[in-house]
Amino acid sequence: MTGPDPAPETPRARRPANWGSQPLGLWWVLPLGLAVAVVVLFNGGLRASGYVIAGTLALCALLRLVVPRGAVGGLVVRSRAWDVLTLLALAVGIAGLSATLLIR
Repeated sequence: MTGPDPAPETPRARRPANWGSQPLGLWWVLPLGLAVAVVVLFNGGLRASGYVIAGTLALCALLRLVVPRGAVGGLVVRSRAWDVLTLLALAVGIAGLSATLLIR
C-alpha cells in the first residue's frame, strides 16, 4: 500500500472572458465618441448627434472584430460574433431612428 488515493480533481467552473483584472484597452473609444456626440448635439442638432453615436458604435464593432482580444479590453462582453452583431444592430437602429426624425 502506498497510501490513500489522491482526491479526484473537481472540474473548474467556466469563468467569463473578462474575469479578473482586465485592462480597459480600447474601451475609451466609446465614451469619447459619446462625448463628441454631446458636443455635436449642442452645435449641430439632434440628427447629426445620432449619426455620431451610430458611427461610434460601428467603430467599436469594427475594433471588436479586428483587434485581438487582449487589446480591446472593456469592449469584450460575450463572444466576438455576438459583440459585433450587437454593436452593429445598435448602430443601424440609431442611424435609422436619426434618419427618420421629424424635427420642426
